Amino acid sequence: MKVKFPAVLIIAFSSLAFGSSCHNAPWNPAASGDIVKNGAEKGERENSLPPLSEAEKRILDKLGGELLPDQNIRIGNITIHRREMEISFPGSVNMTAGDMEVLIALPHGRVHESLLVSQTDPLELQLALLLAGAENGSRDGGEKIQQGTLLNIDIQPKDGKRMPVEDCLEDKNTSARLDRFGWVFVGSSFTHDMRCLAKEEGNIVNIWSFGNTILDNPASSGNNGHGVSVITEKCPKYKTPVTIFISIKNPVK
Repeated sequence: MKVKFPAVLIIAFSSLAFGSSCHNAPWNPAASGDIVKNGAEKGERENSLPPLSEAEKRILDKLGGELLPDQNIRIGNITIHRREMEISFPGSVNMTAGDMEVLIALPHGRVHESLLVSQTDPLELQLALLLAGAENGSRDGGEKIQQGTLLNIDIQPKDGKRMPVEDCLEDKNTSARLDRFGWVFVGSSFTHDMRCLAKEEGNIVNIWSFGNTILDNPASSGNNGHGVSVITEKCPKYKTPVTIFISIKNPVK
């Protein structure tokens, strides 16, 4: 079954990561007793992230996360970048040619047809996306069915430039670079004893909309298993370590 986390937890999660305590509060030197010695010091203070409250830290601890020295949040190998309102986790290039049915797979997943591979726990990714303010829903939505939040995915090789993952992919129907349509947060189904089926099946992000996954392809190219292939000359080399970034495509301002 497809499930959403309880609403009260979503509210707590969103507050924890990007809520009012995480936005830049106006700095009042008179109220704090601090004295601004120069513009650089003031700018440094205004650009710093406010610390989490003790209550928020307790929630984070219960979620199995940790607060980093820079005030960002980590869950497993996923970092939640509070200021940038995005998440990141490590992966590597798994294929540089051929048809793709999976964008990001676990090592025990469909690696014979996946562009990237990562050790990231799908359930922790689902939690991190909720923390970032995304909501899981259906692949394409409808009159009475809410579509999941659309997200952008970028990759960045070590010492390389950050790039949209679509730069590496070609729509075989048009022979053109895959459009940056956004990847939809569908969330995983769970067994009766609450095992995450995306983790069981080894899917993190699917290109062909098949099976359980955390992010899915809402475009027409997701309707068949041979609609997308790798642009070899645009793709980083095989086994290149990359950082994978996920951000909300149309964030609420």
